[in-house]
Parts: sequence; C-alpha cells; structure tokens
Amino acid sequence: MQTATVGRAVSSVPVPGSDSAPNATLSGRVDLTPTIAHFVVRPDDGAPAFVPGQYLALGLPVDGRLLQRPYSTASKKGTRDELDFLVRLVRDGAFTPRLWHLDVGDRLRIGRPKGLFTLCPEDPRRHLFIATGTGLAPFVSMLGTLLRESRPPRAIVLHGVSHVGELAYRDRLERWAADAGDISYVPAISRPNHPANADWRGATGRIDTALGPLCDALDVDPAETVAYMCGNPEMIAAGERILEARGFPRDAIRSEHYWPAGSPARA
Repeated sequence: MQTATVGRAVSSVPVPGSDSAPNATLSGRVDLTPTIAHFVVRPDDGAPAFVPGQYLALGLPVDGRLLQRPYSTASKKGTRDELDFLVRLVRDGAFTPRLWHLDVGDRLRIGRPKGLFTLCPEDPRRHLFIATGTGLAPFVSMLGTLLRESRPPRAIVLHGVSHVGELAYRDRLERWAADAGDISYVPAISRPNHPANADWRGATGRIDTALGPLCDALDVDPAETVAYMCGNPEMIAAGERILEARGFPRDAIRSEHYWPAGSPARA
C-alpha cells in the first residue's frame, strides 16, 4: 500500500523577495455551493509542467507574510495557460476565507508542482478512483490525461459527497462515461434525506458502504485493478480495509490524505 504526501505542509514565509511576490492571476471562479468553488489560476509564465495528481501551493499575503496552502490541480497534463483547483471553504481557517474574497483579476502566488501521489505510467490495469469531496480533483486530472491515450485503461470513479450540489465535475464525468464505454462514474450522496437531495435517485450512503457493492456490480477483479483514494482520512482507512479484504494486493492501493488522520482540517 502506498500513501503519498500525508498531512501536506502549510507554510508562512516573508513576503519581500522574488520567491514570494504574486506571480499569477485569478482568471475565473465558479461557486458550486457557498463552501465549494472552482478557482482558475493563470500563472504569469504559463502553467508549469506537472504530473497528474501533483499539487501546487496557492499563496496570499497576510500581515506581511505569505500564507500558503497546497491544492491538487484538476487540469490535465500538458495544460499550458490556466490551472483549475477545487477548494472547500474552512470558515475558521486562516487561508480559505481570504481566498473566498478574491475577485477575478486579483493577484496571488502559485508554487511549483510537488507530490508523489501520481499515476503509475503505462499501467494497463483497470483504474478505480475513490474520492470524497474535493479529493476528486486529482482524479479528474488523471482521468483527463488517460483519455488522451490511444488505448486508455478501463476506469471507475466513485465520488462521495453530502449534498448533490457538491458533485464537482459531474457533467464532465458523465460525458466521459457516455463517450468512452470503459468508464463508469458513480456519485454517491451520504445524506439522502436532506432536503437539498430530495430529487436524488442515484447511489446513497458513505463510501465505505458503497464500495463493496460497487465492486460486485462492476465485477472488479483485485488482481487486475489499481485503486487510488483521496480525501477524508477516515474514508481512506475504511476503503483500504475493504479493498484488502477483497484481495487487493497492498501495492495496488495508492492513497493521499488531505490532512493527518485524527487532526482537523485547517485551511
């Protein structure tokens, strides 16, 4: 089992100097809910080369220092101009409330791509992507990149959220699933009785309850599948137990936590 970049670092460094000056512009924004939004960032020198799954730090000046937080990009490999980030607002956090106040055209800092939670190159196995919330972003990057191959591997995307409005990239994933016969997109709502989900007719329940039935329904062969998980560490721990119990080899399960297990998210 491979776990990459668990508990990503948060940094605050002095603003003066070329390494902390703004070097990018917020070029677009779409609010999915009051607490989840797409932020599109255009680096001054163009998007840096990155490997799908990697993250970049976004930074803003706060009290004379540069406050930074790392976010995986949802953009596919080879993107040249703008990078797409899916961000959740932490209302009592230090960074995201300030990010939420930015307008299109405002300046910010973007760091270099980092991280080891990346696609295994030329892996022919079926890819099982399991995400909660904004943890979907790196998988959109990975799958968008895979679909440019002449013979992309089969793929399954299981995305768990609390409310329908949080299903980021839903239209894109549904289109990919419709256009490519070997892709399955399964969104799951954990709070089906909430009024916001009144019209939902899809899968319900937490990821740890949906994962087993999904593997049965789609005939997932552990010997021929590689699983990637990203999001809530409790989901990842439960998912690892389920997959191992189903016969997944430990090296066929790759995961990244968005914060250390047992610690609150601080953004």
